[in-house]
Amino acid sequence: MNKLTPILTLSLVCQSVFAGMPLCTPDNSTVFQDYLNRAYTVSNDIMGNQILTSQCTNLTDQQMLGDLTDCGALSNPINGLGLSPVDQFLYGMMPTDDRGIGTHLEVSLPFPSPGQPGDIMKANPVDVYRIGNDGGYENIGSIEPPAETIPPPGVHQVVPIVHSASTFNLAGDLFILAYRTNYESSADIMAGTGEIDYQTPHIVIGQVSAATLTAANGSIITTQWFDVDDTSDPVCDAVVSEFRNQTNVFSTCVVADYIANGDHDAAVDSCLTSSGIMNKGIHDFAISPINGHFYAYDSQTYTNKDVLIDVDPNTLIASCTEFVDMGNNTGRLTSLMFSQQNKLVALFADESTGVWIDVNNGDINPLIMPVVAQPHGDGASLPFDMMNKALGITLGLTDKVFRNGFEDFIFANGFEGGPVPATCPAF
Repeated sequence: MNKLTPILTLSLVCQSVFAGMPLCTPDNSTVFQDYLNRAYTVSNDIMGNQILTSQCTNLTDQQMLGDLTDCGALSNPINGLGLSPVDQFLYGMMPTDDRGIGTHLEVSLPFPSPGQPGDIMKANPVDVYRIGNDGGYENIGSIEPPAETIPPPGVHQVVPIVHSASTFNLAGDLFILAYRTNYESSADIMAGTGEIDYQTPHIVIGQVSAATLTAANGSIITTQWFDVDDTSDPVCDAVVSEFRNQTNVFSTCVVADYIANGDHDAAVDSCLTSSGIMNKGIHDFAISPINGHFYAYDSQTYTNKDVLIDVDPNTLIASCTEFVDMGNNTGRLTSLMFSQQNKLVALFADESTGVWIDVNNGDINPLIMPVVAQPHGDGASLPFDMMNKALGITLGLTDKVFRNGFEDFIFANGFEGGPVPATCPAF
């Protein structure tokens, strides 16, 4: 069993003009120096603007760094941010489908056809972007969905990537999420009915090595995938089972709409709106700077409670904790990030404040500092405590981060002068 491990980084600049549009490419001279206890977010609004902002992990000191669309139009929103500790670049993922659901239908006509319509659900790759502190970006390649396992006869499988979720470890390896889901399809041509029935999904964690990510130049980015046991714990099993139920409500809607109207794209669009399925499940995850575990938060699958998911990187076994949330008052999660002091900060769509979660006892604590509310967004943070332990360096929280040669590890390509004093408080 490979051991999954954790943390995060950034840089770029607009350099030239091509056909009247700025051409933005990475530039190592623009690395972020002040990022202790600081988080980064890309938010996109109804006008299609994708704003890169920075704030402290306690949500103070929010600053706009730039609009990514100033470097040219983006076909889809960039999400799933992570900050690499190796090259100081911010990395994000963009869905290759314009709906951002990670899958598409390939329907054989006529439908419904007799018996089983077949393997008609297909997972899509995601594009990977490097982003700089000036809002510059470049597409460095794409990640393919995990290989399908062999399901029982008559059962098919789809493994969509969650493009909104990513994080880094100390070595600069990138981690992403996917759902491995078996399904059965059937149809009755005489009755004019059809069905796509999903089974309980399983979380899959993908790992891209730092060397592979750094060398990526526009082709397929090699990724190792690890299946998580999310059914041994009864709370985890219940929430993924409920996610399956909600997905089947969406599926029933799509099939019925398609049979009635004959346009599967329109059916998907209509049912995405009516079912609210895009709000459910896991939207982001982060790695604790203390124990190295992966933490995810499902705030919408249930209407009366939220679920914190904890995945042990050594055993790949998930354990879950429920929190009462009558009426889904916490909203749809957009971002999770750990502070230096191991506080799990959560931001929610269209909410101007966030919360932090104590992963030791499950307490949820409001953050009163307001931030700009956005319908979509994702954040990344850099928990330095983990780095210090891994490097064998003993530093107090008030000490400078770059000490005793630590700067050579982070800024391998050169970094003039001493470290920039942190502007964010320890949190």
